Amino acid sequence: MPELDRTIYPSFEFKLRERKTFILHLISQIFSGVATGILILQDIILKKSLGSSDFDVTILIYLISTSFLVSIYGAEIINRATTRSKTILTLGIIGRTPLLLIPFFESKFYYIGAIAFSSYIDAMLLPVWNIVFRHNYSTEKRSSLFSYASSLQTVMLLIITTLFGFFLDKNDTLYKYIFPMAGIFGMLCYFNLSRMMKLVPDSQEHKSIAAMSVDLKTVKEVLILPLKNTLRICKENKPFFRFEVYFFLYGMAFMIMSVAIPLFLVEQLKLDYTPISLARGLIFHSAHIIFTPLMGKLQGSGHPAKFTGLIFISLMLFPLTLIFAGYLGDDGLTDLEMFFFYACFFIFGIGMSGITISWALGSIFYAPEYEVSNYQAVHVTLTGVRGLFAPLVGYLIIRIFSIEINLVISALLFALAGLMMIKESRLKYSYGKL
Repeated sequence: MPELDRTIYPSFEFKLRERKTFILHLISQIFSGVATGILILQDIILKKSLGSSDFDVTILIYLISTSFLVSIYGAEIINRATTRSKTILTLGIIGRTPLLLIPFFESKFYYIGAIAFSSYIDAMLLPVWNIVFRHNYSTEKRSSLFSYASSLQTVMLLIITTLFGFFLDKNDTLYKYIFPMAGIFGMLCYFNLSRMMKLVPDSQEHKSIAAMSVDLKTVKEVLILPLKNTLRICKENKPFFRFEVYFFLYGMAFMIMSVAIPLFLVEQLKLDYTPISLARGLIFHSAHIIFTPLMGKLQGSGHPAKFTGLIFISLMLFPLTLIFAGYLGDDGLTDLEMFFFYACFFIFGIGMSGITISWALGSIFYAPEYEVSNYQAVHVTLTGVRGLFAPLVGYLIIRIFSIEINLVISALLFALAGLMMIKESRLKYSYGKL
């Protein structure tokens, strides 16, 4: 008789593991919320406090976007580690250490490098979360438990971001002393992730891989095998490949738009830190908190492609309404126009609450049980692939045309990705085959 999948038919032991994981997940998201809340204004700080050029901001966004390329290697390193929890913690500490040193360097180049290095390590560890979610959360509860933890992170994030923006208006060099806190809380987040990984039962496959000796051949495999896995997965699982292609279109729209947003807020709307932090922190993440539990239920109730497609289409409203706010604010934003500006970010927050769920859990729908980290690594790595060119395309559109054209093109790509994803959801899918 085949062994039951405990994520579908949970035993008492599994329910206990699920409860312990959820508690650790909540704690980790508190730490993550504080760290992310501090870092969320990183591009605005580069532009306003460090007086950097538009190209410098583009380089920062470019490096953060391309960091996802290393995700496939992170998954391979963790899968081959004898003690996965120890490896996670070590990488987490290494990745956050440069943030502790920011007060000792005035250079914008160190600032960009420190954030980029931290982003690369974060990207390497992203697939690890999916290993935990796949093996420690039941199929029935996975989306809802994830959404509750995500909402808690968002609460912390909006509080920290809003306060940070207010204090930066008082002293715009304060970031040098606050960014080390992001490093410390980031390390604490990975400490809890390492504890969650200890609860994941070791498969025989992982034991066999971890027992292999490390030699030149193994190093070559670590470098080459993830690329082979990416090609193999995309070739073997066509529904997953199409899901990734349409997600790729959304990601292009998001990255093209990401270059325009800080320039639009600082140069065109001429906003201080306080309104920007209110929009990006309190307003955006209030919508995120309110709608994430609902999004978790909706995503878990059907085909992820249909849910994701509707979210993509809703996101086109953000760049279009932001353009309208810009036209209203040519001579400075009145109270009514400022209200409309905040409404733009509330709409954006609703859309991104759905993206958070789909981005983190969508690949699990398509992945075999013991390839979850590989599938998520492919998903994350393709984010890095589009990061190789999408931010630069966004910068060129602004230089050749305008910020408004950049936002219009982003809106069109959001719509196209959504329509294609909805079309995909109408195809029948079963265990990786049509």
